Amino acid sequence: MDNYSEIIGKARELAKLIEDSDITRRYRESLEKMKGDVSAQKLLARLVRLGEEITTSGEAEEGAFTGPAEREIIGRELENNELVKSHIMIQKEYLDLINKVQYKIKNPS
Repeated sequence: MDNYSEIIGKARELAKLIEDSDITRRYRESLEKMKGDVSAQKLLARLVRLGEEITTSGEAEEGAFTGPAEREIIGRELENNELVKSHIMIQKEYLDLINKVQYKIKNPS
């Protein structure tokens, strides 16, 4: 059996670098703020649910799942909720970092 201790050690170093990165810190702070804001949680859940419905149906046509009034309400709520907008952007940055790391592991050259 091969000894993977060096690889595991490097993986721990990478995990520590990610853990200590600015984006991870900002993402954790954003998660904590979201936990303290019920209306932001509800809005984010509605956005996620709508996205899941569109993804699973294969239909991205406007109005396929919500009427114009509901889309307008969700849009206004999102526009007025800086916490949710900020959280979505920070989450995207964090997930982009994780995706880049995974891609590099799969494609080292």
